[in-house]
Amino acid sequence: MTGFFESLTYNNLNPLKFHSVLFFVLFTLFYLFYAFVYKNIRLRNVLLLLFSLYFYYKVSGLFVFILILTATVDYFVGFWIYYLESLWKKRFLLILSLTVNLGYLFYYKYATFLMHIFGVKEIFADTFIDKILFPIGMSFFVFKSLTYIFDIYRKTIDIPEYNYINYLLYVSFFPNILAGPISKARDLLPQLKAKHDITEDEIGRGIFLIMSGAIKKFFIADFLAINFIDRIFDSPSLFGGFENLMAAFGALIQIYCDFSGYTDIVIGLACLMGFTIKPNFNKPFLSQNITEFWRRWHMTLSSWMSDYLFYPLSYFFRRLKMIGVILAVLITFFISGLWHGANWTFVLWGCSHGFAIAFETWTKNLRYKIFGKINQRFYKISSIIITLNFLVFTIILFRASDINKAFEMYKIIFTRFDVSIISNWIHVYFYPLLVLLLGYILHFLPQKLNDNLTLKFISLPWILKSVIFFIVIVIIYQTFSSEALPFVYLEF
Repeated sequence: MTGFFESLTYNNLNPLKFHSVLFFVLFTLFYLFYAFVYKNIRLRNVLLLLFSLYFYYKVSGLFVFILILTATVDYFVGFWIYYLESLWKKRFLLILSLTVNLGYLFYYKYATFLMHIFGVKEIFADTFIDKILFPIGMSFFVFKSLTYIFDIYRKTIDIPEYNYINYLLYVSFFPNILAGPISKARDLLPQLKAKHDITEDEIGRGIFLIMSGAIKKFFIADFLAINFIDRIFDSPSLFGGFENLMAAFGALIQIYCDFSGYTDIVIGLACLMGFTIKPNFNKPFLSQNITEFWRRWHMTLSSWMSDYLFYPLSYFFRRLKMIGVILAVLITFFISGLWHGANWTFVLWGCSHGFAIAFETWTKNLRYKIFGKINQRFYKISSIIITLNFLVFTIILFRASDINKAFEMYKIIFTRFDVSIISNWIHVYFYPLLVLLLGYILHFLPQKLNDNLTLKFISLPWILKSVIFFIVIVIIYQTFSSEALPFVYLEF
């Protein structure tokens, strides 16, 4: 019993994970209570808030108080912005909210990075600044809270949220507190104030999404990382160009399956409770250009960046016309790269995508002319192939631990590419290759097929659904529980 109660407190060496047995037990107990109170909006929201705050405490310890402070400040700032008539006072409060929210983010996420840039790391060695820990999920709850303030300022939201519990729950809602999807206040707050009828179809859909996400995460993403990708990215010089290139192809599908698997799981959890969270992915590797890719990949972040960064910048630079649009694109993607991590690899990754979109914007009319003069099917397929290869080469920047490792991989791919080893490589890495191919095949299957499979699962008798779910969970934990990796996007 002592060990059980100790497991209920925060342990920085073993924080709570969505794919842990402890979370499964805690959520099951929570859901039993939830089933009795969900029709009572007030009791439901209080229970959800308590579980959400406890969940974040189990993930990040006392950083839960920063979450509460952030939400509390913006709760009152939202009121003042709404009711004050003076424009300069509204702007002052908007800047205050930005300062508080981004101040937390810059201190915890970028202080060490800036010390390295300015060469003062040694000055702060062995001080509290040198030992900064980044609270998991901070980027996401900061963005959620800022969304509310921006929408109040722009009057996109008709009235502010009067209920403090509802607002704190909106910011801390446990299914998407750690790595999104980023819910806007105008999407989630109305759901928190509405009654929900949890139907059998919704429960069935939630269970299917959880299974789908677990399969993507454990059977594809983790298997590829543990058995192939990590060893290449850790020591690229020990391998040839072909292995490094295949590791890049593997890294792309690994990160996709890891993050989309996480998204499926949390959307499924929300679905079990009667809530709707917007999806984050729509078959991104079918994109014909990078602009389209960002409409299909991490869609809630793309929407956030477009609404609150790109469009305001475009308006600010409007007199520069096309140059202004391109500047807005480059700044947006520089910030997007920096948001993903305090590392030059992420900055270059973001900038590479920014330059690609800037090029597409600049050549839009020319590409339309080319499209009208050649076979449309050929143009579409070739565009998808070119875009996919761009994503493969830029994912090296995203996945590499530092710039030197990334450039080393590029050099090896272009100078030590030996096709004679392909047959031997296939023999050695036969199972990782099968899983890699499976990941891409599943991604490229028509969405209609996935929708039909979901509907068929939902229509099964509950006994069959329970048996399938139980079998999938048992197999996953028997196979991967000892080597399960953290979700990739939790570090952002």
